[in-house]
Formats: sequence, structure tokens, C-alpha cells
Amino acid sequence: MRIGLLAGPGFGILTTIMHIDLDNLGEPGQLNQSETTIPPPKRFCIIGAGIAGLILAQQLARMGFEVNVLEAGGLDLEERSQSLYAAEMASTEHTGTTLGRFRTLGGSSTRWGGQLLSYPDDVFKPLSGSLSIPWPINQSVIAPYYDQIQQILHAGTLPFTDELLPALGHPPSPFSSDIRLRFSKWAPFSKRNLAQTVGRECLTDARIHLYTHANVAELQAADGRVTRVRALNYKGRSFEFFADHFIVAAGTIESSRILLSSPTVPNEHDQLGRYFHDHISFPAAVLPPLTRSQIVDRLGPFLVNGVLHTCKMEAAAELQIGHKLLSVMAHFVVQEPEESGIAAVRNLLISVQRGQLKQALTKNLVPMLSGTGDIARLFWSSKVKKRRAIGKRAILRMNIDMEQPGSAANRIRLSERRDSLGLPKAIVDWRVGDAEYETATKFARVMKQKLEEAGFASLEWIPGVLEGEKPTMVDTYHPMGGLRMGVDPAVSVVDPNLKVHGLANLHVASCAVFPSGGSSNPTFTMMALTLRLADHLAQLA
Repeated sequence: MRIGLLAGPGFGILTTIMHIDLDNLGEPGQLNQSETTIPPPKRFCIIGAGIAGLILAQQLARMGFEVNVLEAGGLDLEERSQSLYAAEMASTEHTGTTLGRFRTLGGSSTRWGGQLLSYPDDVFKPLSGSLSIPWPINQSVIAPYYDQIQQILHAGTLPFTDELLPALGHPPSPFSSDIRLRFSKWAPFSKRNLAQTVGRECLTDARIHLYTHANVAELQAADGRVTRVRALNYKGRSFEFFADHFIVAAGTIESSRILLSSPTVPNEHDQLGRYFHDHISFPAAVLPPLTRSQIVDRLGPFLVNGVLHTCKMEAAAELQIGHKLLSVMAHFVVQEPEESGIAAVRNLLISVQRGQLKQALTKNLVPMLSGTGDIARLFWSSKVKKRRAIGKRAILRMNIDMEQPGSAANRIRLSERRDSLGLPKAIVDWRVGDAEYETATKFARVMKQKLEEAGFASLEWIPGVLEGEKPTMVDTYHPMGGLRMGVDPAVSVVDPNLKVHGLANLHVASCAVFPSGGSSNPTFTMMALTLRLADHLAQLA
């Protein structure tokens, strides 16, 4: 335990913190090695202090349990930690592997957009004839936890469905029932970085011990149970942690890499790392002035009490089956000129999330001063009209996003190459298939028809999109799969309670367990699954 000023974004008060830096153990003036190299066993040991790890630690501590949390990074983002995420690409470049992961307290929440949209029931239980992979649980077991996450993130109580429109005094959805109109919520910038909210509580809770610079090398198991975790600091010194229950919450790719690096973790069916997937996105059209005006007037974006609401036009289950579509949706993207006042305010808020306010003020002061008209319109629009202001020079695009089908060939593997700590690197073997391209063309044509039927003016479609040419698709930094949830160990890694098959005390809290991705951002559902896991673990304890 260390007492003093807590170093890290958003902190700066004198407080008692339960934080042990493994790099400092055994050094002069620091904690004695004999006291901390093998800490007393705790009821729970969580690997990873990102979104899932912090939420799980907070919940278990509130239930009265003692928890060790192992974070490979530090309290701040460090290049030496980030460099360990370097992975090999066996096929298509997966950009989220390097640009979408953050090895630090708070994990991806330090850069996360904060988008929340629940999965509808047909993601969990697709209708017969759907191309989507079913989950072994129903939406009903997750629904109560969605409400708790909204409270944690101060996301308000307005609905995700098209009921939002009349609730805000607007006409109902202009689309027929085969286009399901829903609205994402975007948590306020000040609440997105969990290091500054949930992490603060965890660091000052006597029941939680956070070990930073703890790079997990392997899980060691015997007789159907994990017995210990071995971790390395950045000097190569090895530490062992003991607990009654272990939870891997290190993100999709890293969680898979850790289990693959653990020879005593069962893998007789070669399922570890398989069925890796992401959401795929491409720009389908640009909105000309008249269309833009109509879309913004009818469909937002809306801004209520600091929470942004943006529309998603999803293919309903019947439309998916009739056109043989993957889960897919269209949404509008606003691109403001970087030199505009609105962009400067956005960059300032992002810097608040990252804990870099001083640097942001210096960088954005000139564009904010030169864009006072934009900024005035921004505040007027949000406070009076409950709208997000959009600059006159902004470009509006319609993007199409979709899930990927389950493919055992898309997977995380281990490389023969080692990182600077001597641990095996990950190989990301990922590709976009024909089903994604076919869905892209078909849904673009459907959206053209549905927008025209709803009375909107024409869009400027990207050349070739409607004619069946393959668009350039990119991942959306939403890695999922690798440790798939299911009831059959022959085709899955964890059971419906997120317990690893064959090990009584090992669970996974990560998007790695997702059998399918729907078309919505997965983080909200992952957080809800984590709260559900906390309740399950409390019953086991």
C-alpha cells in the first residue's frame, strides 16, 4: 500500500491508494520484496484493469470481497507498454489490433467514443434462416444490467428505440417496420474514461489491490482448477498470484493470447483463439445539402443533458432473412473541418477524457477564438434546441456497418517471435469474406429504396456501391470472439456463465466471448455481461 499523491489523469488529491507498482518492488526505499512478491491469496484475481476489469473489481469489492487486479500497463499510457501490443498479421490488416487497444488503467475507455446501444433479442436468438450465430443466453438475462451501466455512465433514461422521437417532440419514424430505427447514446465525455470514475473508487478501496506493470505470462492449472497466475514486471522479474477464482479481462486479443500461452489451460478441441470477428464499415453515400437538411431535421443528432443520441437504421430480422443479410445497419457520420470552432470544442472534450486538458487548451485556443460563431451556435443548439450543432462546412456521410459471420479460420494464434519480455506475440489471422460484400451491396440498394419511400431527397452514392463493386471495408476497432461462448466445448471456450470449459475457477470478462456481433457497438453488452458475471461469482464464493 502506498500513501501520497495519486499520479494519473484526473487525480491529484492526497489519499490512501491500494496501488503496487511491480517495477518498484525490491528497489531501495520501496516496498519490501518479501512482503509483496507473493501476496496473500485473495478471493478473486482479475487480469486487466480496463473497462471490464474495473467494473468487475468495483462490484466484487462492494459485495465485500477482496480482489487483486493485475494491469500490464501503468496509471498513464506508456510507449513501452503499448509496444507489447504489436502483433503479426497473417492476412488482412486488422487496424484495431494496434490502434484500438490501450494498455493502461482504464484501458480502451481512455480513448473510447462512449457509444451505448443494447443488443435486441434477435441478436441473441436469430430467427430461423438468419445468417447470424445464436448466443446460448437470451436478451432478458442481460436487460437488467443495461440499466445499471447507464447509471454508471450517466447516460440518462431516454429510450434507445424510435420512441425517442415523440419523447423529444418529433414525428415518429419515417420508415416501415423492416427498417428498425434506434438511437445510440453517447456517454458524456467526463464519464467515458473509467480510470477517472470507477478506477478512482477502486484505487481507494481497501479491498482492492491494483498491481501495475504486471504482465501476465501464463495461467497455471491442475486438477481442473487454476492454481496461480505468473506475471512479469518490465525488469523481467517473475511474480505469482494466488486466488480462489481468476477472471481474464484483458481485452479480446490479449485475453486469447494469455490463454493460448498457458499450456495447462485445456484446448483439446483447438478452440482457443478461433471465431475472431469485428464490425466492418464502409462509406456508402454523401448527403447533398437538401438531403442533409431533411435528415438532420427528422433524425437528429439530439443532445440532451450532455448525452448525444444518434440514429441507426437497422435491417429488421425479417428483412435480413428475406434478402440473406448479415446483421447490418446504416448511420450518419459528421465530419467537421479540423480548423473549425466545433472541431476545437470536440478536441477539447476528448482531451478532458484523456486527462490532457492543459495541452488541449494550448492546441485548440486559436481555432476556438476564431470559431466563436460556431461555438455560440453549438451551445445554443444543445441548450435550447436539444440538438448537436453541425457546421455549415461539415460533410455528412452515410456509412454501412455490419457483423461478420462465424468463421473458425478467423483466429488469434501465437507467433514463434517474442516480445521484449520474452512472451510470444499474437498473430491476427483475419479477413473479410463474400458474405460481408454481398450484404454491403444488397443493403445499400435497400437503403436507397427506403430513404426514397420515406420522402428524403437523393443521396450521392459512392461509385460502384449500388452496382455490386466491392467497397473498401475497414474494421471498426470492435474485436470480438476468440474465446466464444457456448454450451458445447467442441465449438466454444466458455459456458453461458463465462466459465472456461474444463476449469472450475476460471472466467472471462471480455468481448472475446461474443458468438456474434450484431450491428451495434459491443462495449455496452460486454459491460452488462460483466455485471452479470459479478453476481454469478458472488454466488460461487
